[in-house]
Amino acid sequence: MLNPNNILLNITKFISEDPEEFDKSNADMLSFVADFQKLPEIKSLKLETDDALLIAILWEKHIEGGFQNFEPMEILYRIYGEKSECIVQLDRIIKLLKKQILYTSKRLIVSDKTPQIGAPVKIEFFKSSLLEHDVSLHREFVKLILGERVDISLKNNEPYGTNKEFISDWFAYVTQLYEFSYWDFSDRKFGEEMDENQANELIKAHQWKSRIEDRMRKTEENFPLMDIVSEYDLDENETVILAYLAKEEMENNNVDTDEVVKLVSRDPHEMYENRKYISAKSNLVRNGLIELSENVFFRSKGGELRILPDITRRIIMRTPVTNDDRLNQILKGNGIFSLLEPKHTIADLILPNGIKKTLQTSLKRYHKKTDSVLHDWGLLSGMTQETGKPQKEHGLLMLFYGAPGTGKTFGAGAIAESLGKKILVTDMSRIQSMWVGESEKNVRRLFALHERIVRRVENPPILLLNEADQFLGRRIKGNNSIDQMMNTLQNLFLEAFENLNGILIATTNLRDNFDTAFSRRFHLKMEFPLPTANEREKLWRLHLPKTIPGAEKINVRNLANSYELTGGQISVIVKNAATEAAARRGKMRQLTDADLVKYCDIEEASMFDRKPNRMGFVA
Repeated sequence: MLNPNNILLNITKFISEDPEEFDKSNADMLSFVADFQKLPEIKSLKLETDDALLIAILWEKHIEGGFQNFEPMEILYRIYGEKSECIVQLDRIIKLLKKQILYTSKRLIVSDKTPQIGAPVKIEFFKSSLLEHDVSLHREFVKLILGERVDISLKNNEPYGTNKEFISDWFAYVTQLYEFSYWDFSDRKFGEEMDENQANELIKAHQWKSRIEDRMRKTEENFPLMDIVSEYDLDENETVILAYLAKEEMENNNVDTDEVVKLVSRDPHEMYENRKYISAKSNLVRNGLIELSENVFFRSKGGELRILPDITRRIIMRTPVTNDDRLNQILKGNGIFSLLEPKHTIADLILPNGIKKTLQTSLKRYHKKTDSVLHDWGLLSGMTQETGKPQKEHGLLMLFYGAPGTGKTFGAGAIAESLGKKILVTDMSRIQSMWVGESEKNVRRLFALHERIVRRVENPPILLLNEADQFLGRRIKGNNSIDQMMNTLQNLFLEAFENLNGILIATTNLRDNFDTAFSRRFHLKMEFPLPTANEREKLWRLHLPKTIPGAEKINVRNLANSYELTGGQISVIVKNAATEAAARRGKMRQLTDADLVKYCDIEEASMFDRKPNRMGFVA
């Protein structure tokens, strides 16, 4: 039976130790050489006769003498005799090294000038090095001779059948890159001879990359990872980072930013430059593909990095992810925000016509045509230098101020409803901590979460800061730790407001307590005045739905004229009066004017911020 092992051993029978006794023209030997060259697993290597003779000598020594490393000149001498000819034939050894038939621990790795870690590499060998270092049969070639060949190139000519196959190859590629990146830059310097381990790991990485490229050329299907690469115009380094983070996410590993940057860098200079890939303005972060552990506004050097879980799911499972999925995933266990669904519309918002019109005009900024015009006029800063495209959400900051209950929070909900958005609500009680430094961390987390949501969610919710005067009060010229902490918080808010994308609404009862530095940060500052009698009548009708038994009989005009109440107070009064009515039985279980008057009086008597102005009530 013809197999590589038997044929090579037959060839060596004709090769003597003394080159003067060796007959290269022996017909029987040449017949075995021809058989070896024609073997299916050997044919593609395009070996010459002398190549086969050298391989046969090495194979014999490999299996019979227990030798693995050989001096090139010694092997060449068996065939060519003259040392001068052996020197010339060192080129043949180099050719076998490049075909990965032979192996040496020293080789020069020359990379393409393109600043991408996946750029093609060229392996160079030198005669001078072969005079100093041994060669051996390549491990993969030994497997081939023994019929055990299982290597990276085995399926290079086959298209990918599934996304799982494709991702498995990508994970193998980035794993091998990581193994190579583990070495110090001084040990894996491009353009110089590398030692055995470093060179092998780099070559294996590029073999995996070549395998992916070869198979993809034969694959008609587009896989999710490549869809993302195309959608966000990712370069080679960005794709490597994304695939590596996806692998680490699946293995539940933490990843440090320096680890990722070194993965795609070939020297310290590149490592410094490549920090751009994980900066707040990077393509990967801006498009919500990866996230930094610290706030993009306040991030310092280092820190953890991760791919967004829904991006991993898309890459692995092709599963579409909804906005609600993304939002709930980000907010899970956050402890800072409450997510609310708006219940009222702009039509329900009861304000003087002039104020309501101003509010509606401000919201037009979020209409596509208006944005385009404002960009042409140079009034929006959302045109990014990196992409030349407008940001998905421009920053719009609004301050609603007025007496308690005048509809500030209600107004925020109405705006959210008109834009098809939800509301993220927070207040000082969730931010301020008794522990030193924790409040500052909470502010960073607050805006980190919000920024992450704006980047990842197609229609991000409105951020509502209730009782914002507690965040943004006048600066205190004190030296104690509490005063310093409050001033630090204000600085953090100022910086965050300056860089904020999306809509933020701050509400306050005490506008005069605001620090003046915050004034210019708000695009719209709107007062919610106490309602007039006509507006109070509308508020009573709004808060008295017909679903309440007896509501249609209530004299809302007299209530509006008799009590100077805000919408918030009216809402509380209706709920209290309805609760009392619901506790009664039979025909008495309905709301009456008397119920509402009772609780109007109670509410009036408990007002701290203004004196009641009773005008009488007619039943």
